[in-house]
Amino acid sequence: MAIQQSETPHLQIIVRRLLLIVLLAAATAGCSKDDGPAQHIASNAAEVVLRYEAGAEASFTVTASGPWSFSTTGEGFEVSGPAVGERGETTLTVTATEENTGLQRRRLGSITLQLDNGAASAEVTIEQNTSTAPQTLLMYMPWSGNLTSYFEQNIADMAKTVAAGYLGDTRLLVYFMPNDTQALLYELYYDNGESVRLDHRTCDPAPDFTTAEGIATILGMVQQTAPAERYAMTIGSHGMAWLPVSGIYSRPSAAGAREREYWEYESEGAALTRWFGGTSDRYRTDISTLAEGIEQAGMEMEYILFDDCYMSSVEVAYDLRHVTRHLIGSTCEIMAYGFPYADMGRYLVGEPDYENICESFYRFYSTYQWPYGTIGVTDCAELERLADIMKRINAGNVFDGSQLGELQALDGYSPTRFFDLGDYVRHLCTSPTLLAEFEEQLARTVPYHRHTEEYYSMSGGARPIETYSGITTSDPSTSEATLQKQQTSWWKATHE
Repeated sequence: MAIQQSETPHLQIIVRRLLLIVLLAAATAGCSKDDGPAQHIASNAAEVVLRYEAGAEASFTVTASGPWSFSTTGEGFEVSGPAVGERGETTLTVTATEENTGLQRRRLGSITLQLDNGAASAEVTIEQNTSTAPQTLLMYMPWSGNLTSYFEQNIADMAKTVAAGYLGDTRLLVYFMPNDTQALLYELYYDNGESVRLDHRTCDPAPDFTTAEGIATILGMVQQTAPAERYAMTIGSHGMAWLPVSGIYSRPSAAGAREREYWEYESEGAALTRWFGGTSDRYRTDISTLAEGIEQAGMEMEYILFDDCYMSSVEVAYDLRHVTRHLIGSTCEIMAYGFPYADMGRYLVGEPDYENICESFYRFYSTYQWPYGTIGVTDCAELERLADIMKRINAGNVFDGSQLGELQALDGYSPTRFFDLGDYVRHLCTSPTLLAEFEEQLARTVPYHRHTEEYYSMSGGARPIETYSGITTSDPSTSEATLQKQQTSWWKATHE
């Protein structure tokens, strides 16, 4: 009994000490939670860039661990939202109070975010774009009949590029015709992780996009709406390279039967592909007319991207050499889905990255449900030199028609309309020195190109690609559809 009485106080001391240690640990943990990394305030944007006009708005989201407030420095903008923020997420909206009429983006000031307990703070810079953007990109989608839903998908995909914040200072305008008489001109811009649509004009009736005057009018609206130092455009529609709108390729052949065009195979369950214009003469635009319209508008393009079949053609590029620095297009039919803007849109805005434009196109189509895709980028400044060499080759060589079946065809027609340019010249030219000169110049003229193992045609299905230079020619074609090739600028420059 005496032993029990002597041990009890000792046990009580041990228990009390253990309890004190537990309480101290809990208190220490509590202090760490209140005063450590959990005390934070942050914005989802380090800077907010307003559009150039007064009244332009942009939003950002604040995330905080507790109550907070904000203060501003600078002028030319206002901030709306709760005067005092709470724990969690809060949205603030910045509004421009003045127009930026200068030639450069300007800094208006900043917003300082501060936790009420002073444990953390963050700063957001406020800037405003100039009314003259470094670049305006136009997505031009004239009426094409059966491709409307695909155009809407293209726009939605490009909106993903905007929402991801890749647009930067570039302004993105869309000219879209939902039917054959009406056109909508609107802008997509970035706001707080989203792509926002701003409607500018509704044209009803729309300008006639098959005339140079109509095209110049459309481009004039673009200039007025989004003036820029540089312009670029994508064109969504069907396409048939340089072939004229005259309809000669739809006339009956000598045998009496009219050759069917690729879009006419849709009803037979073939995968749908594209054209420059609609499926009838009424909605088609000649390449020379497009060039004239751009020239009338005074808008030399950084690039024209043809989201249409067969438009990476030397005859097309030569016609456009004075109105665009680069031409991007497919040598073959392109699937109706068109260019994968969600993947490649980031490379189209700002300083164009032509190599990655081709690479992203290839990556998409190499794994697409219809794995067929060809693309080429032509540097139009190199075309005159290419034409000069081609003229010397033609002066000393005549193509042997018996070799026609050996050439790399890049369409599904019979007779073939479009052949690989590099392969054609290799079969034509008998001078090793002149051929080497041509090959070197062709590499400079079409510096970027990619292709899947096969190309696809609605009329002929999938066919292999054995050799590929990224650009086609109709020079050796015997098709009645190409009878007017001798009237093209390319033919005249290389044969006369």
